[in-house]
Amino acid sequence: MGCVESKIVSYRICIALLGFTFVLSGCGGGGSGGEGPIITTSSNTDTSISDTNTVATDSTDTDASTSDSDNNTEDTFVVDELISVGAVLSGSVAQEDFTLYSVPSDAEVILTTTSGDADLFLYSSDDFADENLLCSARRPFIEDSCSASDPDGELVAVVYGREASDYTLGVSDDCSVEAINEWVYRNMQDYYVYADRVPVVNPASYDDPRALIADLRFEELDPYSRVSLDASVQQQFLEEGVAFGFGAQYRRDGDGNLRVAYVYANSPLGLANIKRGDISLGMNNELWADIDDNRFSELVGDRENPLANDWQFIDGETGERKSHSITLAEYRLNTVLFDTIYTNPSFDGRTGYIVFNDFLRTSEAELDAAIERLQDAGATELILDLRYNPGGFGFIARKLASQIGGPDLEGNLLVTSEYNNKYTSENFSQDFVAETPALDFDRLVVLTTERTASASEIVINALRPYIDVVVIGQKTEGKAFSSVANDFCGAALNAMESQTANANGVSVAGGIQADCFAADDVTRNFGGAQDGIEGMLESALDYVVFGTCEVAPPILARKLEERHIMADQRPTVGTALGLNR
Repeated sequence: MGCVESKIVSYRICIALLGFTFVLSGCGGGGSGGEGPIITTSSNTDTSISDTNTVATDSTDTDASTSDSDNNTEDTFVVDELISVGAVLSGSVAQEDFTLYSVPSDAEVILTTTSGDADLFLYSSDDFADENLLCSARRPFIEDSCSASDPDGELVAVVYGREASDYTLGVSDDCSVEAINEWVYRNMQDYYVYADRVPVVNPASYDDPRALIADLRFEELDPYSRVSLDASVQQQFLEEGVAFGFGAQYRRDGDGNLRVAYVYANSPLGLANIKRGDISLGMNNELWADIDDNRFSELVGDRENPLANDWQFIDGETGERKSHSITLAEYRLNTVLFDTIYTNPSFDGRTGYIVFNDFLRTSEAELDAAIERLQDAGATELILDLRYNPGGFGFIARKLASQIGGPDLEGNLLVTSEYNNKYTSENFSQDFVAETPALDFDRLVVLTTERTASASEIVINALRPYIDVVVIGQKTEGKAFSSVANDFCGAALNAMESQTANANGVSVAGGIQADCFAADDVTRNFGGAQDGIEGMLESALDYVVFGTCEVAPPILARKLEERHIMADQRPTVGTALGLNR
């Protein structure tokens, strides 16, 4: 971020989270007394603190102004003595001020305020360099928590007041199921978008936080709020694009065959040259019908002890039977699964096609590369295949929508987010931004299924007020919420915390209806196969070239609607194979 420490310029603690930057300058912040180590720096009395209450999507550095060194005065910052495990203290912090405490490594540090006007940060040492920031909890809610590990055994906690605030600061090493349940219950009663509908329960009566949140969420409108018991896995997936498993998803074809729907190139199945359209039969010459989830787990092992098995497939193109030795492994995802250009003698333009599967931080470079390839090939239209994309980072959705809409949309309203009645002051909106490369198209054709959700729906919904967006396939999932993971004791709480809408105030709740019907043709690979172009893509190309648009037969439409409603009912081996994502 370029934060520098100098005897001339003001002393700054610079913290960045998801592009958010603020500056703690040496203009009056201090400890609350105590015999802790003293930080001595030169500070300029003219420096100020810059804060942003909404989660930004672009990292920007805030430069502290400097003046003649004669104005510099010597400030001292006192880090309080160590707060022991089990202790809870009370304090107060002024607006744009901060206090410092020593806290033990590996413990949960919990900051509680009456209005959510203070934030919590943990540093590995008292020099406050960027690389020493271990945990940043700048949630605008009543409770913030942070935990980090350091070989020295002690950390420096910063309590920063966005507004003047009284607070309590506690340190706990209780990571029991009961403690996690209590934490989930407190947060769901606070910032959850349907906090007023959270029932009164006894969280201690639950032996699993996942069972607790299933009872706490307003299931009629929110089947999404969840608890992950391993926050690091979720973070690694979203931030680094790293997953552990076999690397494929499956769907049934019209004959009931278990077809590979997609494969990540560097996954165990991808490296074995398994492709979309292949029929998966079973393993070790046992059919999937004879392998339940428990048996599957016994056969494949786990992260600590992965086991090799012979998997049997039928090649989707040749019909030949093939067998591969497959072992669980960690792999890196490619979120752009396929891209190419199509031409037709009856059409003057060139149609670009991108299959995009996850909105991860690593998607930035992949999307840029794919769009550059389409530009180089002279694309004049775009078919964006989001049929299996369940979402991810909102800032990637903003990037992609801005790239499709181009510079003409810069500064126009992209999305609004509204919190519950306790936090209406946190409501915010985001605009389209300038992105390079960009396509600047007036029309977008999108392929969707009931698995298309969240950030995928934001892209579709955000562009509709400005350009012609044609949805081909089936109705999307209808996830009209956003959330930011909240961590405690290694668990991650994804409570839906805001509702989103586009510039016209339109939500995706209930799903985005398809303008034209097309069935998901899992018998062919993306783009095409030896016997023709994949069916859903063919419908989109026909629309672009000839303007044809099929309406789903009533009986089929009803069946698709039933499948949409019952999407979470898994077949016997569905969990292990990823039949439902």
